[in-house]
Amino acid sequence: MSDFHYDSVKDAILDHVRETFEEIEDGLARSHEEKYALLEDALENASDVAELKVAFEQWFADHSEDLELEYEIDEMWAQAVARVEEQE
Repeated sequence: MSDFHYDSVKDAILDHVRETFEEIEDGLARSHEEKYALLEDALENASDVAELKVAFEQWFADHSEDLELEYEIDEMWAQAVARVEEQE
C-alpha cells in the first residue's frame, strides 16, 4: 500500500470513529435531557420536602441504572440539601 492510501485509510477510520462518538454523545445528551425533564415533572407534583424526597427517590430508582450515576441516592440527596444550607 502506498503512503497516500495508508494516510487516507487512517484518516477515514479516525473520522468515522469521531462521528460515531459524536452520535453517541448526542444520544446521551438527549437521554439525559429527557430524564431531567421527568425529574422536573416528578418534583413539580410534590407539595413539601418529604414529598420531594419521595419523588426524587422514585425517579432515581427508575433511572439511575440507565444514567449510570456514580453516586448513591443518599449521597445525591445530601449534596443537594447541602446547597440549600450553604445559601442560607
